[in-house]
Amino acid sequence: MLSFNLKRDIDMKRQIIYITGAAILTLFAAGCKKDFFNRPPQAGITVGNFYQTADQVKASTNGLYGSPWFGWNNKAGWAITEIAGGNGRSYSSDVGPFGNLPVPNDNTELLAAWDSPFTVIAQCNGILDNLPTSVPASVPANVVNNALGEAHLMRAVAYFYLVRTFGNVPLVENPLQDISNFNTVPTNPVTDVYKFIVRDLQFAEANCSANTASSGHGDSGSASAMLAKVYLYMQDYVDAQKEAEKVINSGEFSLLPDFGDLFKTINNNNKESILAMQWIYNGPGGGYDYGNSIQASWAFSSDITQTSDGYGVLGPTIDLQNAFVAEGGDTIRRHYTIMLPGSHYTELQEGGKLPSGYVLPLTASSQGTQAEPKKYVIGAPGDADNNGKTAFQAGGNNTYIIRYADVLLIEAEAILGQSANPGTGNGIPLTASTSNPTALKYFNMVRTRVNVNALNSFTYAQLLNERRLEFALEQDYWFDLCRIDGFNATHHPTAISIIKNQERGTYNNAWPDQTSINSMKFTFTDADFLFFVPVTESAADPNLLKAPVPYKF
Repeated sequence: MLSFNLKRDIDMKRQIIYITGAAILTLFAAGCKKDFFNRPPQAGITVGNFYQTADQVKASTNGLYGSPWFGWNNKAGWAITEIAGGNGRSYSSDVGPFGNLPVPNDNTELLAAWDSPFTVIAQCNGILDNLPTSVPASVPANVVNNALGEAHLMRAVAYFYLVRTFGNVPLVENPLQDISNFNTVPTNPVTDVYKFIVRDLQFAEANCSANTASSGHGDSGSASAMLAKVYLYMQDYVDAQKEAEKVINSGEFSLLPDFGDLFKTINNNNKESILAMQWIYNGPGGGYDYGNSIQASWAFSSDITQTSDGYGVLGPTIDLQNAFVAEGGDTIRRHYTIMLPGSHYTELQEGGKLPSGYVLPLTASSQGTQAEPKKYVIGAPGDADNNGKTAFQAGGNNTYIIRYADVLLIEAEAILGQSANPGTGNGIPLTASTSNPTALKYFNMVRTRVNVNALNSFTYAQLLNERRLEFALEQDYWFDLCRIDGFNATHHPTAISIIKNQERGTYNNAWPDQTSINSMKFTFTDADFLFFVPVTESAADPNLLKAPVPYKF
């Protein structure tokens, strides 16, 4: 587990060089206040005199994987991807509006979705702007280049979340250039943002160390995997396949034999994990704001967590439940993704009170759908699911950014995309199919791992459904819906058609009666596929609402 995290709450438009790694702990001990981090340091340990050894340089990137991501991971990320995408629903006033777009521009989670990735970008820029000129010659060049590569990697990841959520966003490389005019910073076009992301990832791929992802830090293979996914979104299927095959052929990653093992804290940074947010559950530098807070929101009750949280805020939709049923024998993924009344989990033991395991009550229906989330619900301190690493509103379990199953499905989709040849800006037809042996090999590897029958061919609709079931509740599905109609599409007829047929309502009666449904189905508009810039940001910088300005590369 990573032991260094950086200050999270800073305004994006005032990005200033950040102190990282061990230096920040020294400053905390000196009693520094939050506002210190909004202006250049005047004295004491600074970036310029901290990076003196190889270990200090290596530690400089620790904070890029944890606390700065808290705002995204806490609620915003899953509200956008799972609730807007139709996998989850909620009565909660902060995340519930994501189920029927548009979300008002004063929504607190919308602001978190903006602030958190830009905070990550600020941390990355602090390293990129200062590390090269601050390290003595005694530090090996490969150590410096690896740290720079990690900063490029995580900046690209942050922008990838931002561009898929908001569309045009400001590209910031040198924060000192923007401090004097932070209220006039323009946005840059989506195409330029993707070009910027690709450039960052190519740097990371070339400069990060290889075969080190098990440490919790991104490596060259992590950059290749992210490049594959970014190229897929850009409909550059040839390069998406090339990058996916780099990852596959490297041998660094593999599928875990047991799908359920993916979400046990003891298996953080496993062979399937390519890149993940790293969380500290308690102790120095841990706890709320530094730990994974998803369980606090999702667990059905405090009986599961034994830490006075477990608010049952998210309910898996009837539509998601039906998707698992429609797949037939997909019981393994369903079991470890969503809990149904009567489901038994031996790894959840209420802190030792239930040695034989936890059974979800037959009356469980916190959001009216007779189901509760299981992914990222790791139980109480001492339970077998979490290796003892959980506390109040803070788990020690990682949040996946990308894992190996994604790369396999990217490879399969890239092959299908090349044969379908939809043309730039056009989505692959849902009926397009392939029986290409390589595509089938990797597509079926994901299915057979969970004892679902292998197919002799698959359509694009089947591939998208496979992605939905494999990555449900992992902050991905909404983005898949957004790209169905093509790269940077302004019209979304296929996605709108899928969404308007999703059952987002509730059951009127208690389990097992599912005969009566309070049906809720929504028809989104083209404008709903990008979220509003938070009003606090646009009020401070009106240029964020104006036409984007081409970026000067």
